[in-house]
Amino acid sequence: MTRRITKIEKQVKRDRFNVYLDGVYEFSLACKVLDKQGLEEDQELTEEQIDGLKQIDQEYKAYNRAILILSYRANTEKELKTKLSKHFEPKAIDKVIEKLKDQGLLNDPEMAERYVENSKKGKRLVKLELLKKGIDKEVIENAIQEKNNEIELENARKAAEKVLKKYEKSDLQTKRQKLYENLIRKGFSYDTFKQIIKDF
Repeated sequence: MTRRITKIEKQVKRDRFNVYLDGVYEFSLACKVLDKQGLEEDQELTEEQIDGLKQIDQEYKAYNRAILILSYRANTEKELKTKLSKHFEPKAIDKVIEKLKDQGLLNDPEMAERYVENSKKGKRLVKLELLKKGIDKEVIENAIQEKNNEIELENARKAAEKVLKKYEKSDLQTKRQKLYENLIRKGFSYDTFKQIIKDF
């Protein structure tokens, strides 16, 4: 069974077209989708073709939304899926995610490396933050292993300097306690804390 396109009508304020089948409004399509699919009035469509057109348009809208989201800041695959799921079906989202990955616009390993490299926090806290963002454990471990231990130690030293300046008039035990609390809270290891104590 087929249905006939009786009218294709441009929407007034949007770059979309309303498609009427057998005299009744059925769905709308983005201009680019309409052009690419070559739809014309009096054309016959099967139910399968109609469903396919709706799916293509959904993917087109989801892709554009994803590009807009990524233009503000990099997202992990999980973050982007969560945001898109508020507006689109899982099937369309999966297609868009794969397309973005193929285009190099969505790359969890690369994002994890940048996040680890730019963070001033300790590796333990960075690992927890990346896990929360939905990045795979193995990917996180690889990124963390790449971080230079000297850079990690330097970040800890800078954090320690701020603590010691704040408590410069306090006794040695208080300084040590506050330093420990601050460094552990920021994700630095106990070994790093011990090294900092030696340094200062």
